[in-house]
Amino acid sequence: MQPQSLPTLRVCYFGTYEQEYPRNRMFINGLRMNGASVSECHEPFWETFEQKDAEFGFSFSTIIQFIKCQFKLAWKYVSRTPDHDVVIVGFIGQPDMFLAKFLTWLTGRKLVFNPLVSIYDTVVGDRKFVSKTSAKANVFRWLDKIACQLADLIFLDTQAHIEYFSEEFGIQREKFERVWVGADEHVFKPVNSKQNNPDPFKILFVGKFIPLHGLPRIVETAKLLESSADIRFTLIGKGQLREAIERQIAEKGIKNIQIIDWVPYQELMQVMSEADLILGIFGESEKAKRVIPNKVYQGLAVGKPVLTMDSHAGRELLVHEHTAFLVKNHPAELADKIRQLKKQRDMCDAVGRAGYDLFKEKLNTRVIGKDVLRAMQARVLI
Repeated sequence: MQPQSLPTLRVCYFGTYEQEYPRNRMFINGLRMNGASVSECHEPFWETFEQKDAEFGFSFSTIIQFIKCQFKLAWKYVSRTPDHDVVIVGFIGQPDMFLAKFLTWLTGRKLVFNPLVSIYDTVVGDRKFVSKTSAKANVFRWLDKIACQLADLIFLDTQAHIEYFSEEFGIQREKFERVWVGADEHVFKPVNSKQNNPDPFKILFVGKFIPLHGLPRIVETAKLLESSADIRFTLIGKGQLREAIERQIAEKGIKNIQIIDWVPYQELMQVMSEADLILGIFGESEKAKRVIPNKVYQGLAVGKPVLTMDSHAGRELLVHEHTAFLVKNHPAELADKIRQLKKQRDMCDAVGRAGYDLFKEKLNTRVIGKDVLRAMQARVLI
């Protein structure tokens, strides 16, 4: 007798989340690829702000705009959303959890939270927009804590991150499930980019210029390598530290770095495929030790070797000199490793291939969606 298959899971992905942010698209598309029915109850809010700086979220106009979004969300939920079994609040979603909890309480459905990061940790610990003892910091910390308390299940990207949330906000570990961030295999895949002349050795960083990424250390590393004319750095992105990084480069007179404002998401694969080495993060904050950023997963997805800081989070997924290169977070260590890798192209290629194998096994959209689906079926739909 054949075992009965589980019925199709019906999901409402809910909130003012950034609709095109990779973490949200990976969950939505991954669930659909694994047979779940996913409807989106979404009202644009976060994506309408290009910069989320120190003052973001506290102006009168921003608060009013958010409240309007909540009324629109509630109306969409009760009038247009198809029947469903579970509600997932996406990133950024802490402020949406109050409405989501009320609606799921009324309808008897389970509530799942996909926060990706702590607002408090990001704004206070990493970006240092506000003091840890300020009223704003207390508000952010309260938002994180209450949002987690309201959820039936919380998805985070690493065990190190789960330990932080549990200890900082007093949330029982049993509420959490680790699901890697991953990358979209339809956007990021290996491209044959062989060149007749292997020089220069091209090193690429892609991302927002925020403290988490450790751009000052990358610039210092480039300075240590400027005598090597065949090693070149390209930094793609903009953000909080962009002007400071440009000043640092100018003041030190560094010639082996170029900065590009941005590359459209759909074109990143080609740009990354032309690099010899993809850089991860080298930030000084505790948050930097707890996460594995999008750029690392994307580097694995295009089959390129990735060099990133050695951390507890990184060691959960990556094996040094097998699926990636993990180094001490110091410019001299970075520079020494880059010199070594330039001479060992075969090792770089082997690590790139092993990283891509890891991506195919654990980190693509279908696998991420399967992990999310299994966790919800086992943990909240019983």
